[in-house]
Amino acid sequence: PNVHNLEYMSLIYFVGDNPAPLRGADVSNALIELLTITKWGMLDFLVMDMPPGIGDAILDLIRLVKRLEFLIVTTPSLLAFETVKKQVSLLCELKMPLIGLVENMKLDRATGIAVETEELGIKYLGTIPFDPEVEEAIGNTSKLLDTAFAQKIQKIAEVIILSKMRDP
Repeated sequence: PNVHNLEYMSLIYFVGDNPAPLRGADVSNALIELLTITKWGMLDFLVMDMPPGIGDAILDLIRLVKRLEFLIVTTPSLLAFETVKKQVSLLCELKMPLIGLVENMKLDRATGIAVETEELGIKYLGTIPFDPEVEEAIGNTSKLLDTAFAQKIQKIAEVIILSKMRDP
């Protein structure tokens, strides 16, 4: 599918409304199939939304995809950030490039995640505030693009793209 010049693919097209509890080799096989059967065409970027932490899917991506870079997205929970620390540690150990970190669904002005991110030596790219309008906009692309959520994502994407243009 292509929406507003953005091509995307989802496992949902394979499983429909059925639950898809994948484990171990099934996760790897689904990921490999998704990557190989999809006709991506010429892409500037391929963004993949992956489950948190380090599991088979991430390790498979590292093994299969060349020129891979990671953008870490976390919630504003210091508990969730413990998983991020482990993920970053492994990615650094594997010498995987890290684009930076985005704090998603932020509700207040707390700076704990930003400070922790900088202490890890990762670029803190900003926050995406919790936006209740997103739920109402699901299914309506134009309305979704008008949300504060979408505008913030666009700003963060511009920062990433500009940094890639400066340091290809």
